[in-house]
Amino acid sequence: MERRMLLLGPPGCGKTYRLIAEVEKELARGTRPDQIAVVSFTRKAIEEALTRACERFKLEPKDFPYFKTLHALGMRMLGILPSQIMSRSDWKDFGGSLGLDINGANVHSAKDGMILAPSVGGDKYVSILERSIMRCLPLDVEFSEASDWSLSWPMLKKVEQELGFYKMTYNKFSFIDMINEVVVQQLQGPRLKLLVVDEAQDLTPLQWKMVELLAENAERVIFAGDDDQAIHRWAGVNVKLFMESSKNTEVLSQSYRLPPAIHRASVSISKRIKTRLDKEFYPASHEGKVSMVLGPRHLDLGVGKWLVLSRTNSYVQDWAKRLRQDGYMFKVYGKNSVEPSTAFGIKNWRALQEGRALSLSAVKALYEILPKQGDAAALKRGASKLLEGLDPAAMYVYDDLVFSAGLKADRGTDAFKVLNIGSDEAEYIRSLERRGEDITGEPRIKVSTGHASKGGEEDNVAVDLSSTKACANTNYPDDEHRLMYVCSSRAKQNLVFVHTDKDYRYVI
Repeated sequence: MERRMLLLGPPGCGKTYRLIAEVEKELARGTRPDQIAVVSFTRKAIEEALTRACERFKLEPKDFPYFKTLHALGMRMLGILPSQIMSRSDWKDFGGSLGLDINGANVHSAKDGMILAPSVGGDKYVSILERSIMRCLPLDVEFSEASDWSLSWPMLKKVEQELGFYKMTYNKFSFIDMINEVVVQQLQGPRLKLLVVDEAQDLTPLQWKMVELLAENAERVIFAGDDDQAIHRWAGVNVKLFMESSKNTEVLSQSYRLPPAIHRASVSISKRIKTRLDKEFYPASHEGKVSMVLGPRHLDLGVGKWLVLSRTNSYVQDWAKRLRQDGYMFKVYGKNSVEPSTAFGIKNWRALQEGRALSLSAVKALYEILPKQGDAAALKRGASKLLEGLDPAAMYVYDDLVFSAGLKADRGTDAFKVLNIGSDEAEYIRSLERRGEDITGEPRIKVSTGHASKGGEEDNVAVDLSSTKACANTNYPDDEHRLMYVCSSRAKQNLVFVHTDKDYRYVI
């Protein structure tokens, strides 16, 4: 048996299922769960693997202590406490000592991946420092490549020096230290029977160094991912490290997501990528459709679940505005276009109007958002405290709340007026209701950048072909092809390319 294997998983080919099967093989051999590690740079990949493993083997998350993001594992190996992680207030204090506005734009949770947030002001200096470490490049090289003439080299060196002093003085660690210190100290981690590195195509050179240290202590290693979906070069990822991680290569060859038409469209895009590993995989058997519309107004989103993907955050915001104007409910950046508290407030007030009873928890949620002051006040002073004396097991109608809980809004008052919802928002919600949308339910339509969609899928996917000058004229065209491949391969049934009248676009 080869000690190292490169497992290539094209879209929808059951990569996670296969990896869990490898875990099952190890457990069947008598291997303890704490001798198996599944690591990745993303929390999403780890949560999926951990959930499936616990369900499959009837175990608890604590039974798999090494199913972690690389950052979380590094934190454990180094013995770092949550209180030792640089917080936003730490970054602000540090920046103030240098006369810089550093607000922690690159602060991450220890459960998240390494992708840096866009930086402004003094955070730009921190971003360059961290990026040079992630890419294992000298600081002067990173500074030169950044080509940001608003920054000063002497100040960058000062930030580097003073940040090290600050961390040492206050025993603090930045997010990237959780990996860098493992590499600096050459910590090999636990002795393992099996190490699985998922989404390995998205690892930076620094993360690869940590992975290689872990691999030295593992009897068997599986590097899993897809080089065609390596869309984070801009964040320091070097896909060649993944492609060269093992000569023992296996391709998962059957997609269970992509029907023939969508498979053909996606593969035709992937073949434009110059730096890639050749791989062949086969489509699913169900029917699918690929089409193109002339623009957003020609896209019919009236039926079914949709994922709308754009190249940049600004284009995502354009889509959000358009969907709102057209009276569609949607989710963007994980947030519903109608605040859930508002939606349930409307639903619960109408229930009271119709003589139906609410649980105490529903009443409390309603009271949270009812106006409490001024002419629009719907509650008497101290009304929320009166709820504490009510029976939590009982149900309450309108008259109960007026008599016992300080409700003073007239029963016949419209929900939008009672909740003091602005006219624009009220008209938007009315338009949703005219469409038959359930404003308290999960939106049918999700809007996202292509980068944030990775790992997701939907029945219907609309891909906005709008691009930018920088992307269209990039020196790294593989980046654009990989991103478009990721976008197009999210679709399970219906893929629609949305043409654009913008100056720059991706050409299908």
